Amino acid sequence: MFFCGGIPAQTKRHNIREFIEPSVKGGLFKKKGHIKRIEILVFKDVVLNKLEYHGLVNIEPDEVAERVIKKLNCKKFMGKHIAVREYRQRDWHNDRRLNNKKADIVNRDRRETDRRRGAQLEEIEDVSAMFIGREGFHRKQGD
Repeated sequence: MFFCGGIPAQTKRHNIREFIEPSVKGGLFKKKGHIKRIEILVFKDVVLNKLEYHGLVNIEPDEVAERVIKKLNCKKFMGKHIAVREYRQRDWHNDRRLNNKKADIVNRDRRETDRRRGAQLEEIEDVSAMFIGREGFHRKQGD
């Protein structure tokens, strides 16, 4: 799974698919992969009162996902340079804030210093299922 950071607000799933698919196709000696899932997440920076849009993409097999990350990182997507990197879910095994020690629940989400924006961001909603179709910007019925 990899993370596409800083995608434009009007991005739909098919835009991300069209951006990624050429890199997923196998070449003469390269293994072909397939896109399993694409999600679009919206976060709100509560300090700046600004929305941020990010994509999560799951590609199988992992070798193809690594190739896609190397090929697409810092490339232009819909007129904007985006960051493409491996998505890592944080837990007590890989959280540098905890010095690899199992911590209690109270300290799990606290940082030693507040140099990052984690506390300033809140997830608004997953908007990937809100829009359908390739033609225009149509909302699903009932929303």
